[in-house]
Amino acid sequence: MAEGECGSGHPSPVEWERFLLGELSPAQAAPLTSHLIHGCARCREAMAPLASVLFSSGRGLPEPSENAGSQYDFPFFKALANARRYAATVARENAEALQEPILRKVPEPRALSRELEAARGKARCEALLERCRALRFSDPEGALLAAELAVNVAAQLDLEAAGSAALVDLQARAWGELGNARRVADDLAGAESALGRALVRAGQGSGDPLLLARLTDLTASLYTDQRRFEDARRLLDLVHALYLQEGDTHSAGRALISKAISSSYAFDVEEVIHLLRGGLALIDARREPRLVLVALHNLIWYLVEVGQVTQAASLFAQCRRLYECQAEGLQRVKSLWLEGRIAAALGDDPRAEKMFRQAQAQFEAAHLLYDMALVSLDLACLWLRTGRTREILAVVSDTIGIFRSRGIHREAIGMLTVLRDALRKDRITEAMIRGVATQLMRLEEPLQSPARS
Repeated sequence: MAEGECGSGHPSPVEWERFLLGELSPAQAAPLTSHLIHGCARCREAMAPLASVLFSSGRGLPEPSENAGSQYDFPFFKALANARRYAATVARENAEALQEPILRKVPEPRALSRELEAARGKARCEALLERCRALRFSDPEGALLAAELAVNVAAQLDLEAAGSAALVDLQARAWGELGNARRVADDLAGAESALGRALVRAGQGSGDPLLLARLTDLTASLYTDQRRFEDARRLLDLVHALYLQEGDTHSAGRALISKAISSSYAFDVEEVIHLLRGGLALIDARREPRLVLVALHNLIWYLVEVGQVTQAASLFAQCRRLYECQAEGLQRVKSLWLEGRIAAALGDDPRAEKMFRQAQAQFEAAHLLYDMALVSLDLACLWLRTGRTREILAVVSDTIGIFRSRGIHREAIGMLTVLRDALRKDRITEAMIRGVATQLMRLEEPLQSPARS
């Protein structure tokens, strides 16, 4: 058959019927496909009614009459037309029976679209909240942006389509993470406002105790940064109880570690050690390896403080691999400082001095001036053992100058000035140096504390 022309032979109605039913092999179907493509007007016209029924939704097509012409001669088309007539009749006769409650609840296409859009919005919000949590240590500004976007996405969701209680809970979570991101970014007033809104929304939602525990935990962190330590500790007792009640021992352990950090500002060292050990016994290291590092770092720090140096040194040696894997940026600097304190307590003065000098320089470069001053005071205690008072005087005088140039708290400058005067009069003692260090730690911002690595 020449291209564009009909030859003398045309496929039979049976062949076309088998073709449209998909009963022909590819080799058998190929000549029929070519026959249509190459322009046989007769076969196209004959095929049109059959193809339109097979490949359409069936709406708006005329029912064939008993006296229909040759276009309805194909046996399959007649059978199909009869089937369509029967289905239409049954549908009409059973219209009332089909109105079962379960069928009446089938959503309209518009409702399905709303629900789909709500599901997508909730997924976007969840992804943003996860990103916020992932960035809160490495990129506080990025975490803050992700939290703000999550709040906006949650606010725009269709309350009815998303499920009222579930959406309100999601909005509460978003406001909570925004509050925490603002806290980490040092916007404590903004954090308090956002957390207040989160708690209000949570009260209007499902009443999920885990959500309440999370928001209470975040509020306790804010109270710690606001130096409301006793309030923070009371909230963390509630958080611990809520998580234990819900069977989440990991989060209960986390609450104990947070309480230990709050307790550290009250200088209740024995309680801090007790809480840290209790928290470490509950948490799942695989879920939050960084939390394990924070807890162990603090435990080692306070073991040194109470004179349990051998245990601290052994534990620090066991944690080296964890520091290498999990410590980032300033955490590594704080590990140098801690290593120096252990070396000094064990009498290894050369190693201690090396660690202290490295940490001091890196804290100054990062503009963490309180930490720099505290390391300088550790150096001062080290030098006092060998009578290097001139070097102590030089480092204290330099620290006073840096504090004054940066507008650091006058009380801190005053304490360092008293220490300098004692050095000049040769009346300095290690107890005096330690006392000044303790007072500086009281003035220090909680987020900058060595205990919060």
